[in-house]
Amino acid sequence: MPSASPIVNSAPITSISDRADAPIGRRPVHNLPMGIPAPQRLVVGIVAAYPSMRAGLGALVQSDLNLTASAIAPAALAAASGLPALGQISDADVILIDPGDLPQDTLANLVTMGRQEDVPLLWLGSHGLPNNALSSRFAGGVIAPDAEAGAVVSAIHAVHEGLYVLDPNVSQIDVAAQSQTEIEDREVAATTLSPREREVLELVAAGLPNKAIARSLGISDHTVKFHVSSVLTKLDAGSRTEAVTLATRQGILSL
Repeated sequence: MPSASPIVNSAPITSISDRADAPIGRRPVHNLPMGIPAPQRLVVGIVAAYPSMRAGLGALVQSDLNLTASAIAPAALAAASGLPALGQISDADVILIDPGDLPQDTLANLVTMGRQEDVPLLWLGSHGLPNNALSSRFAGGVIAPDAEAGAVVSAIHAVHEGLYVLDPNVSQIDVAAQSQTEIEDREVAATTLSPREREVLELVAAGLPNKAIARSLGISDHTVKFHVSSVLTKLDAGSRTEAVTLATRQGILSL
């Protein structure tokens, strides 16, 4: 990260698994009048290859008193199913990722889980991202790896409000190439959906909620959520309804 103004009195960075015992959910209330609740602080999950990088990004995030940083170890995101990390992702309001030195399967799982849990992903640079990582259909975006601390904090707040952020300093060639690849990926989605994903999609098309789909297929709710998110990602759909519509147009579903 770039040189930024020195950060002092930053709160310690905790892992999300430790947050149950850490009083970081709200700002101190001893200076607030009786009866007025403390403002909620946003939790920013930090994903980077090395502990020192996670610590540096966490300190940068916590230069804003309204933000709390929680480190997410990449190992939790590496599993093909991603299920061990679902709780960590859903516990965050925004995920800030330095994709450098992270494996492609880890980044791909992160994209799937972020969309599954409806948590915006904010990338530090677009180089090496999965083909479907950058899409204005979803809140999130990409900023330059050497962005100033203020720009990073502003981007975090923007994506939390549902906006898509694109730093003009990020290579437009990289972003344009990824947008074209999204179109190509949609065209081949019919051949990439797994048999289980097709089963889940058919039940989604029938109007069943996740719990009913889980009972029907004999799998857990979390597994259903993961499959639904994977289908949305592969079809580049922003909702279950859009996924059914796109799948019908492409001949994946027969309604």
